[in-house]
Amino acid sequence: MSAPSPVGADPATAAVKDAQVTYHDWEARSYDDKWSISFDQRCIDYALGRFRKAVPDWDGTPYPRVLEVGCGTGFFLLNLAQAGVVGEAHCTDISPGMVATCERNGTRLGIDVVGQVADVEALPYDDATFDLVVGHAFVHHVPNLDVAFAERRPVLCPRGRLGGARAATPLGDPLAHQV
Repeated sequence: MSAPSPVGADPATAAVKDAQVTYHDWEARSYDDKWSISFDQRCIDYALGRFRKAVPDWDGTPYPRVLEVGCGTGFFLLNLAQAGVVGEAHCTDISPGMVATCERNGTRLGIDVVGQVADVEALPYDDATFDLVVGHAFVHHVPNLDVAFAERRPVLCPRGRLGGARAATPLGDPLAHQV
């Protein structure tokens, strides 16, 4: 089951999204090993460091309801949860396999995760649902970034925060310091 494409999506965009779902569903069970993703202190520190770059005034209090868009296997959300940033954990991804893997990883870590298969360009949540919306290393998968970023704002509570981080690459790492 794939996430529905936004109303009016052109066929080329729909084909790209279908390919993303197929690939990430296929990769979901081996993705963490492939990319050296873990949920240990090394990755907790990395995720928290990226989060503090995006939200430098965080006071150490967990955000009550947190959504990660483009969650993949839960790397960012679950490591932030272990670092004390996340209260109630929610995740969404266009890939059902990734959402299921994120939920399984959460269960293994003792973190309840509420997963929802959804397109970041058409989030299925009511306005003012989340105190924090984050994303990590997913924007390169999104055909229409303007729509995706606009879609994230309404689901934030009035004083909610929006944070994100780019992938750690020779080019992306310096850019992540600017998020």
